[in-house]
Amino acid sequence: MTVLKGLPHNSGLGLDGVSFFVANLQAAFGPFISVYLTEEHWTQGEIGIALSIGSVTAMVSQVPAGALVDALVNKRRVAEVSIIAIILSCLLMAIMPQRLPVALAEILHGLASCTLNPAISALTLGVVAARLARDPVGAGGALGVRFGRNASLAAIGNALSAGLMGAAGYLVSARATFVLGALMAVPGLLALRMIEPAGTPLDESAAGLAEGERPERARVRSVLALLRERGLFSFALCIVFFHLSNAAMLPLAAGQITKEAGRSAEIVIAACILGPQLLGALLSPFFGRWAERIGRRPVMLGAFLTLPLRGALLGYVSDPIPIVAVQMLDGVSSAAFGVMLPLVTADLTRQTGHFNLCMGMLGLAMGLGASFSTTLAGSVADHSLPEAFGLLAVCGFVCVLVVAFMMKETGPDSSKRPDVKT
Repeated sequence: MTVLKGLPHNSGLGLDGVSFFVANLQAAFGPFISVYLTEEHWTQGEIGIALSIGSVTAMVSQVPAGALVDALVNKRRVAEVSIIAIILSCLLMAIMPQRLPVALAEILHGLASCTLNPAISALTLGVVAARLARDPVGAGGALGVRFGRNASLAAIGNALSAGLMGAAGYLVSARATFVLGALMAVPGLLALRMIEPAGTPLDESAAGLAEGERPERARVRSVLALLRERGLFSFALCIVFFHLSNAAMLPLAAGQITKEAGRSAEIVIAACILGPQLLGALLSPFFGRWAERIGRRPVMLGAFLTLPLRGALLGYVSDPIPIVAVQMLDGVSSAAFGVMLPLVTADLTRQTGHFNLCMGMLGLAMGLGASFSTTLAGSVADHSLPEAFGLLAVCGFVCVLVVAFMMKETGPDSSKRPDVKT
């Protein structure tokens, strides 16, 4: 067995470790930033603009970052650099909570975020490809199961980090949450060393050369084929409205909790993250299996209905305990999205290749939704918090309508399944 710096290559366990420690760790920072900056006397509008800086940075960088990750053979190195950048952004946020340093930290965080998740997803494709090569029959449906496992472990890691950061904020200070977050990302760098850097992801051989065709021309042809993919636009539109609805919900609720709970705000915020993450950890493996058995669309339709429901309920509750209960719905929708994003992307690139480029395009859709969500909802919330949550609920309902009436089934056996269009 190959050994690198004392660690054996065990790609499955390495993916487990990366998913647990860092795959989606950055998602837990939004609400803690809201608490931190609220305590620093920032308004909801100012906080929304600060969060949007990172979202806009990620938005404009997604497609170039996806193309870059596609072009680089060593996806593990991309993930390593991204994790280090996130660590630095956490430390900068903790040391200097002023306007310019916060903006710089958000920019660094946004750049790293748009390369980290595609790199980890590409590593996952490589691990599954290796398993399929060893056992083509026994590994059937392995892609959905593996993405479900990634999402489950990421949810558990986020729940644990949220609990620890909430305790640090309560016992020490809100500033301590970011120092602790940086420290918790370090084991992920060690886990990455267990993943074999070589390997061919499932999609990279899809865009083969025609007879006598030059590689550059073949690449352009395959990119154009990806852009013509019928399901890409509808899935991207679904993602825009998902994040337009979802991105601002917890930051807005965090600001309300900070006003109502006072000194206990960090503990309540931790509960708002901990509960949904634990629920998501339980549901993610099932979402992965169900997506392979009944298709991607039925899973998304059922899970995404919790988005408008959550927004509507948050508009009518203000006490911390009910907010925590309503926030549990986030565990359903976010877990399903975490599994479906790379899985549907792999479906869409099955014939054309360019998995990471497609992830970048869909990441652009995520950035569009998230950036408008925090800015728009933050501005509305300065006048009326219930109206802001109502706006987010409407966006979530539009997301469900897109899945129901525009998206087609993308699973590998979609041609054999009955159309479940509603």
